[in-house]
Amino acid sequence: MAAKPPSTATTPRKTPLTLVKATGAVEIKADADLTLADRRLFNHLLAHAYENLGKVESHSIELASIRRFAAEVRDGTADVNNTRLKASIETLQKVLCQFNYLRSDGTAGWESSQLLGPCRIEGGTLTYTFHSWVSERLREPALYSYLSLRIIYEFESKYALTLYEVLKRYADRNAAEPYWQTKVDELRAILGCVDKLKDWKDLRKYALDPALEEIGRLGEFKAALHEIRQGGGRGGGRVVGCVFRIHRKTAEDAERAAKEMAKPKTQRRGERMAAKEDGAFAGKADAAIRFLEGAEVGKRMEWAKRAEQLGMTLPPAATAKENLKKWVPPLAEVIVEEERLRVRVPRGEG
Repeated sequence: MAAKPPSTATTPRKTPLTLVKATGAVEIKADADLTLADRRLFNHLLAHAYENLGKVESHSIELASIRRFAAEVRDGTADVNNTRLKASIETLQKVLCQFNYLRSDGTAGWESSQLLGPCRIEGGTLTYTFHSWVSERLREPALYSYLSLRIIYEFESKYALTLYEVLKRYADRNAAEPYWQTKVDELRAILGCVDKLKDWKDLRKYALDPALEEIGRLGEFKAALHEIRQGGGRGGGRVVGCVFRIHRKTAEDAERAAKEMAKPKTQRRGERMAAKEDGAFAGKADAAIRFLEGAEVGKRMEWAKRAEQLGMTLPPAATAKENLKKWVPPLAEVIVEEERLRVRVPRGEG
């Protein structure tokens, strides 16, 4: 007798734009290096399957619909084939999804299973499965976290997306001042940085700070990172843990985030680059003005003469400290370079 094929959700439907995601899934600790594309695909598959999760053995979706959705959100051109999606599927099948939980008698339990189970592609349609243990955890009501699938595709950093998924759960709680605290080794496991960016300064500079900036720009909340240090030494000791304090946005801030999301991605990137350039220019102008304010009159006269030689019209009493701001900024880059000045760029702009 032929084996009965697994039941599937056969009614065509659109993928919901709001994903209900369980805490256990949010805090997946993967040995595999999950890319931003891998994480986006998992979220997309989970969102599409959620309505029937645990009710049927497998789920189906047209891969072309995933490509079109990604292209629409990112203002780009859809991939012409499924090569990259197939690569992400293979990666997700190698990831172990692990859960720590308490049994009814109060003793600890542990589960481990493939994040994504057996899959099949036929005629451009992906049929995919989650192990029953994973399905149970993904649907667990006490662990729900609501995520916007569109926002998920807007993130340009896998660290930002991962951190957003975790913090979103705490932001949704009915608490006056929500926060998430974690040990550094646990944070690294969640971010997939166990063997990368091993120095805390590098982890913060290249992963955490940019991620928090992106979350604050695109999400419905902001978060501030507070380091927990232990021991002596320079800087107050080694960072062993951290607290992420979550601040829900005001209506005005949320509206600005929505307008930011509505812009084409290329426009957003251009505006961010312009802001960085403006910040760098402001830093150089400030450095040049501070230098000349503290310099001898002869040095100020020397640079005033240079300005006139370059065709600039200077104000009366140009070398007076209160008048430096009127003519120094256009010369700032030259002054900084020739005088070998140190430039301080405002935090978040450089």
